[in-house]
Amino acid sequence: MSPSHGNDMFDHDVFDYDVAVIGAGPAGSSMAAALAASGWQVLLIERDRFPRHKVCGEFLSPEAQSTLSSVGLGHSLTSFQPVSLSHAELVSRRGTRLLTPMPAPGWGLSRYAMDAGLADSAVQRGVTLWQGSTVVDVAVQEGAATVTVRRENGTDDIKVRTAIMAGGRAVSSKLLDHPAKRESDRLNVGIKAHYADVTMPDRVEVYLFDGGYVGINPIETGNANVCLMASYAAFAAADRDPSRLFERIAVQIPAFGDRLSGAQMLVESLCSVGAVDTGRPSRPWNGRAVVGDTATMSPPLCGDGMAMALHSAALCLPHVNAYLRNEIDQTTWRTRYIADWHAAFDHRLRMGRLLQAMLTSRGSDRLLKLGDWLPAVANYFVRSTRGAT
Repeated sequence: MSPSHGNDMFDHDVFDYDVAVIGAGPAGSSMAAALAASGWQVLLIERDRFPRHKVCGEFLSPEAQSTLSSVGLGHSLTSFQPVSLSHAELVSRRGTRLLTPMPAPGWGLSRYAMDAGLADSAVQRGVTLWQGSTVVDVAVQEGAATVTVRRENGTDDIKVRTAIMAGGRAVSSKLLDHPAKRESDRLNVGIKAHYADVTMPDRVEVYLFDGGYVGINPIETGNANVCLMASYAAFAAADRDPSRLFERIAVQIPAFGDRLSGAQMLVESLCSVGAVDTGRPSRPWNGRAVVGDTATMSPPLCGDGMAMALHSAALCLPHVNAYLRNEIDQTTWRTRYIADWHAAFDHRLRMGRLLQAMLTSRGSDRLLKLGDWLPAVANYFVRSTRGAT
């Protein structure tokens, strides 16, 4: 079956697919779905199997919802009945609070539901989805790429016209030319778990503790998602035990302890990830187009990582289409996409990293008090770390 727009470049004797999208997270699945809707033959490759839990704040901002709508996926997640979240509250180590309204309601929606839902939407549009499959190599040639995939029954070499990296922050260094590793004291640990029997308003709460911060918000299941980022030192102080780290934070910040009082961790949802680097240099092109967290990572404190991932896929999409229609070459695609990516995200990343540094410093109380006294200051930081809806 050739693409619906009559592309005469596709040849089953030469290519297996037009595009291979590596990684079926929000960026990868939305990219694959949009490309399939344009008539291209798309292979979406995912290392895990759905549904599965993922370390994430599980907050879908208005900007993220807008981007999903722009690629025709705006209604793909509403059947999960995400929780509408209208406010965000920051709480310092000393108990200083700053409650701010969101520009528009966000959604509390688990990655367990969201990722499976978006991948299913991609399949419904004609995407071929391989789950439980690991890409071990991508060899790029002139006008083509060979993707080597390790599957349950062996290894396949897939010939495509182009490949797009969307595998998240943990993409193998064999597939990307990574810059030098950063010092361990700049890296963090991410931990996520769902809790039952949490009573709280429909909002996001973020608690600042020595060595990191933890967020909590209700999700579609009626439970609450609790997700933290902590320094290696803070994790080591809890004997590298995620449950013990949550307990230590509850003692250190009574308000957080009160929120989880009587709650029960759902152990099957507990997951963690190491070497989290929110200062990693941006690489939107690394031998091929890169979207989502593979390009860089937004500070989780800003609550807009999924929006950036989705928006990067939307920015890349018209250039992929133009390349596949032979309207531009790969050099032009690379130049245009890199320019669009930096124009969209550089300022947001700078402001997000600045905000994270200030809020995780000893001066966080003064900053929250300033935001309470001058709401325009708080609104400025909120809007400067986000894109347009």
